[in-house]
Amino acid sequence: MKKILMFSLLLGVMGNVFAAPTLIEASATGTTVKFATKLSETLPKGYKVKIDYGNGKGFVAMTCSVIICTLSSNVLPAGVSKAAYKIGVYNDRGTLQGLTTDGTYAITYSAPVINSPTTLATAYTKISNTGAILPDTTVLGSGANDWACTKDNKTGLIWEVKTTDGGLRDWSQKYTNWFVDETGYGQATNSDYLTSAVNKQTMCGASNWRLPTNDELKGLILCSDGQYTVLGKDISGIVCTNNTNVVQPTINTTYFPNTQSFAFWTSSIITGFSNNAWYVNSYGGQNATYSKESSYYVRLVHDDKPIQNTTKRSQEKRQIL
Repeated sequence: MKKILMFSLLLGVMGNVFAAPTLIEASATGTTVKFATKLSETLPKGYKVKIDYGNGKGFVAMTCSVIICTLSSNVLPAGVSKAAYKIGVYNDRGTLQGLTTDGTYAITYSAPVINSPTTLATAYTKISNTGAILPDTTVLGSGANDWACTKDNKTGLIWEVKTTDGGLRDWSQKYTNWFVDETGYGQATNSDYLTSAVNKQTMCGASNWRLPTNDELKGLILCSDGQYTVLGKDISGIVCTNNTNVVQPTINTTYFPNTQSFAFWTSSIITGFSNNAWYVNSYGGQNATYSKESSYYVRLVHDDKPIQNTTKRSQEKRQIL
């Protein structure tokens, strides 16, 4: 469920006839945004209240009933989580009567708190070193029946859980992110080396482990206050709206212990910028790109459908949402 958070409201004086419209509501359900504004008196014949809410199409007329004017649109501003609006009263000749009411709004959505008692036991499932489903009471370990991976019951994806044993999967290990035919690919310091190693070991009973896409890794971000910012395609930003005021690391640590509050690599790159790849930071959910030669943390993932070239990733130009 999405909603609109209002801030930075600046009122203007609408001449001697009208007081400035006051925005009394701005909400969104699904992909529909609704604005409502209140007038001090009814509009004369031919007068209109118009709003520019930052969708790139300029001013559009609102529908007025007595002193309440509304506008609903299913055209959200493209690729942004925050946009400006401007409302004014116009006479029958299209002339602005006085100044405008200006402000900004942020598009966010509320998500369930994964660590709540009602969702704790259903959001994730522990998986053993051999790929078996485990009770929630199972602890991490290297034994066949010990916990080693976590399944996201929402997506069906199965994720690596980091260790503290000093090995390849140790929570302190960092890796570069070179692709096939790039300098550094295949070296022990690169993420594909980790991928190849765990596939040979059939970690948690699987041999199709890979780096997650940008969208997949963003899906693990948990904002403890339930306030999330929707990031558009190829738009960097921070997933947790109040990123400095949420519990760190921003992940469900019950099922993903030993998580660093830092950047984790993804397999996603932007077309035309092949030297950079996307990362997701577990400190507030920052999402951005950086040079693939940099050393960041890695959390591998696999799904139920085998994928080809798991030991040698092709240089995909992934388009992310």
